[in-house]
Amino acid sequence: MDNNTLADFRQLLETRLSVIADSGDVSILKPADRGLADPMDSADMASHHRDQDLVNKICYRNQRLVREIRSAIKRIDAGEFGTCWLCSSAITLERLRAHPTATLCIRCQGAVETLRRRHTAA
Repeated sequence: MDNNTLADFRQLLETRLSVIADSGDVSILKPADRGLADPMDSADMASHHRDQDLVNKICYRNQRLVREIRSAIKRIDAGEFGTCWLCSSAITLERLRAHPTATLCIRCQGAVETLRRRHTAA
């Protein structure tokens, strides 16, 4: 992969990281820790807990995304970006454009997903 393409991917990844960090919404990176301010009936409490669970899921998803983006930037710096972790073949540009944090080529990703499905079905 040429240096211009790598620079383009770095810029894309840094922009995505910046958008997450600059969103101004602390809840996307920090799990909800909100106490119950007013007495609530059981339906209100259930709704509150459901909402808090959703905020936590969004937070953990965003934390994972930030880790994946930082890891991809480190792979660019190390000269390992675009190389499959399992088979060491090149990850196609089409795949990287669709999923710039990808660490596996399509073939290996498919194999991992097949194994995962078999494991969860057992």
